[in-house]
Amino acid sequence: MRMNKQIVVTDWIKKKPQLGSFFKLTLSSDERRILRGKRLTDCTQEIILQLPRKGKLNDGDILSTNESNLYVEIIAKIENLIEISSKSKIELIKTAYHLGNRHVEVEIVEDILLTKSDYVIENMLKNFNVDIVNTQKKFCPEGGAHSHE
Repeated sequence: MRMNKQIVVTDWIKKKPQLGSFFKLTLSSDERRILRGKRLTDCTQEIILQLPRKGKLNDGDILSTNESNLYVEIIAKIENLIEISSKSKIELIKTAYHLGNRHVEVEIVEDILLTKSDYVIENMLKNFNVDIVNTQKKFCPEGGAHSHE
């Protein structure tokens, strides 16, 4: 669906509407923090984000627009990640501490840490008793203590 009128994304909505048209907007974890500006949807429709400055965009969020019954669905982009695991919980906790100390974004999934692929971080991880695997997944890092999300 292409439209000629300028489409402005204005806010989050709580529940996915049963009726209406949807644009999909696939964004990386970094791009999901930016709530203002022009974007291209997956079908190359230009939209303008003018969202309230609260939080960030999350995978699956539904956004309202200035057009009735037209919505935007946020899709988290598949990213190159490092998957970190260990047989020792204390070693995994130490690793998480050192990643946080370097302000590295981390997603915590049960007994696994995920972070963006980075050769400097991979070299640092060799100092710990952890297993690292390069993978490609959606990345949804933890919000910081002061993130107001």
